[in-house]
Amino acid sequence: MQNLDFTAIDIIGLILGLFSVFIGIRYPDWDFKLKLKHRSILTHSPLITVLFVYIYLNKQTGFLGFGGEREIGFRYFIMGFSIGMGIHFLYDLFPKGWKGSALLHIPILNRKIKKWGSITLFILFTVISFVMALKLSNSIEETILFLIFGLLLLGLNRKKEEKLIRPTGSFLLLFLGIASYIDPEFYRLLTENMKTLWTAGETGVKIVFTLIS
Repeated sequence: MQNLDFTAIDIIGLILGLFSVFIGIRYPDWDFKLKLKHRSILTHSPLITVLFVYIYLNKQTGFLGFGGEREIGFRYFIMGFSIGMGIHFLYDLFPKGWKGSALLHIPILNRKIKKWGSITLFILFTVISFVMALKLSNSIEETILFLIFGLLLLGLNRKKEEKLIRPTGSFLLLFLGIASYIDPEFYRLLTENMKTLWTAGETGVKIVFTLIS
């Protein structure tokens, strides 16, 4: 199996990335704080993440004073925030019923988007969130780190959301698929070490869920 060097991961970035994953999963529900209808498309979409990426790419600001490598702390923050939001959208894809507050809301028109429109947009928003996060990854190690953060977040929220299998399965399918498409080296790592990774993944998932149970 290819040697991985996780010592190259920026420590401050790691802390900000983990912190922002938990912010990202909660941000869409700020529609309540902003006096918007639930599942407003203003917060239940990657609009704010697009703004973050724009700021990062144009280097118009620093983030909490951390600089270097195009604001590495801000890059990790965006990655974690995007993963958190994507996981929130995955939860929203599995409501108890597709009616009322389960549907996306357009505030300007004050209208709900119908079931299949909401489903399509939630899938699109999830994909966009994961693509933005993974496009910012500079290494296989960073990609694996945020994969672990995502699984940790899903595990910690399983009781609150009362969902685990479908969101986790969807997360793995989308995350690994997008990461493999974006990074040929990551795809090669997966295909060449599938059996080893599967065994390691099973062990890792068992450990994580034992620790948080």
